[in-house]
Amino acid sequence: MRSAEVMELFNIFSETWGKEKAQLVVKDIESMMNDTRGELATKGDLREVELKLTKEIEQVRLDLTKEIEQVRSSVIKWVAGLIVAQTGVIITLVLLK
Repeated sequence: MRSAEVMELFNIFSETWGKEKAQLVVKDIESMMNDTRGELATKGDLREVELKLTKEIEQVRLDLTKEIEQVRSSVIKWVAGLIVAQTGVIITLVLLK
């Protein structure tokens, strides 16, 4: 916090609570502001998270595409087997008549 802001807060609080309490309150506010600054994310932090998320999203897309292709392949094989089985049943029925 800038010294002008500190003095302004001190003046406002000292009118209401007196100088001693105002000084304690201002110190507490400064302390909280300093603690908060240490916790703020920088643009670099945000960019790093963005890159990690982008990589994760791409990996999930890749995995999903592979799984979809496997399911599609299984369904095609299953349907082809069903068609062959039905054809066999139809031929057998025709031959038995």
